[in-house]
Amino acid sequence: MQDFPLASAERIVRMALEEDIGVGDLTSNLVLPPGHRSRARVVAKSLGILAGLPLARVVFRQLAKLDLEAELVDLRWLVQDGVTVKPGQIVLELEGPTRAILEGERTFLNFLQHLSGVATTARSYQLAAGEHCRVLDTRKTTPGQRMLEKWAIRVGGGSNHRLGLWDAVLIKENHAHAAGNVRLAAQKALATKPASADLILEVRDLADLETVLDLPLTRVLLDNFTVDQVAQAVQRRNQAKASFALEVSGGITLETIAGYAQAGAEFISVGALTHSTLPLDFSLLLEGL
Repeated sequence: MQDFPLASAERIVRMALEEDIGVGDLTSNLVLPPGHRSRARVVAKSLGILAGLPLARVVFRQLAKLDLEAELVDLRWLVQDGVTVKPGQIVLELEGPTRAILEGERTFLNFLQHLSGVATTARSYQLAAGEHCRVLDTRKTTPGQRMLEKWAIRVGGGSNHRLGLWDAVLIKENHAHAAGNVRLAAQKALATKPASADLILEVRDLADLETVLDLPLTRVLLDNFTVDQVAQAVQRRNQAKASFALEVSGGITLETIAGYAQAGAEFISVGALTHSTLPLDFSLLLEGL
């Protein structure tokens, strides 16, 4: 996909290969003679959304710089990221130095399995929420892999919240407490924030919401509200003709998300998209030439 975060991928892959290979692949170096070549295929073992194929190119290009045989593994994609794969489906074919294929196998599969799991979870949540509510990720990401995980969210059909602390204003409970209250915190941010930055304000109850209905906020985040409370918040926002959208967060599950969307939330943020997702299962199967 065109928006694949290549720079982030190259950085994290370099660290992953250093972690896995260390001073060298002891087993392959002892068992396999120089120049040994193989074909291989990557096969899906479970049903889900594919995400992570560009990592194959990143992994094996970096290995070609390190490997004494200095030959790039040839890659042939049979499907594209974002498609639904089924058990037994071949997604990638490889051909090249056997040592390089085996050295890169685990690093590539680790990324492919995790990112495909993230994309699959995002797809499930977005389908459950429906077309009128956007499912957002959070900053509860794997350290160092945030850009990859947020890319996988998009592959799965979800949407991204802010990327980090630097690209949007999100006033949470602790900020409001330190500033005095939610309204004071929002007013301070509105007075000095960059014009291009979104301003999202977290409120803990309907009373907090009442105090900010007149402010030009981007979104108000309803944290740990019940479905009935969200419906009340939507009604009150609409009655006041407030300009902001409403986002819901806090323990939203696949079973409960539809209710919140039907209550009128335009956005629902779900930390579980990244911090609790299960990997999709893939295997690399080696063949002779």
